[in-house]
Amino acid sequence: MFFFLMKKAFFDGWDNLGTLAIANFIFLIANIVWPVFISLKPASPMLLAVSAMIWIFDIMLLGVVSALMSALANHRRVSWADVPKLFRKTWRQCLIFGIITAGFVIISLLGIVYYSSLRSLPGFAASMTIFWIAIGAYLTALWYFPAQNRLRGGFGKLLKKCVFLMLDNFPLSLYLGVIMVPLFLIAWPMTAFGMFGPSGIQLYLNSALRLLLYKYDWLERNPDAKRNQVPWHEILVDEKERIGKRSIKGMIFPWKE
Repeated sequence: MFFFLMKKAFFDGWDNLGTLAIANFIFLIANIVWPVFISLKPASPMLLAVSAMIWIFDIMLLGVVSALMSALANHRRVSWADVPKLFRKTWRQCLIFGIITAGFVIISLLGIVYYSSLRSLPGFAASMTIFWIAIGAYLTALWYFPAQNRLRGGFGKLLKKCVFLMLDNFPLSLYLGVIMVPLFLIAWPMTAFGMFGPSGIQLYLNSALRLLLYKYDWLERNPDAKRNQVPWHEILVDEKERIGKRSIKGMIFPWKE
């Protein structure tokens, strides 16, 4: 599944490169205000307040981007005319998610800084505890936008489902959590902020949940089956047929295939 997920996300992104690039450009422009506040004193109230507001705005923007990427992961065409409708559909839960995550990040950072400054064994233990809790929260939060697009329920129910997805698919969650960092910090700038970035990452995450739902559908039909023996080759046949066989020539010059 890992390798097919990479293949599916890459080709879905390649087939919709213009959409990804425009979404990434909008996200980049929306965050161009960040350098203005670099000179502010670290951990100052002004910097924390401004950072929290930008963070919440980014979360609401990501909610719309993720909804667009969810449609692409479902092999559907998207239209920018759908953006207002998607915003009305996602902004409330994204606002709540943004406020909670902003508060969590600020409290976690301040907690780690404070307990580390104590320079004692209990302080070190407390700072490391906060760090690992933050890692678990990060891996859980990765699933939030895909879950919002594909699963039912209010904010609390979606959050519980995200925790379940993270724990039930921990190797995949860890892989996604690790791969997101170089994709965002290295691959996005290397592609002139076109591919990868926020839109590519959301396409990747939505594709991951789409494939996982095939697993849960299969487990529901086979309640006595072992969870570690899911026949991925069988349940992903339709997805593999949708992707088909690709060549470099066909990717660059599809009309010559």
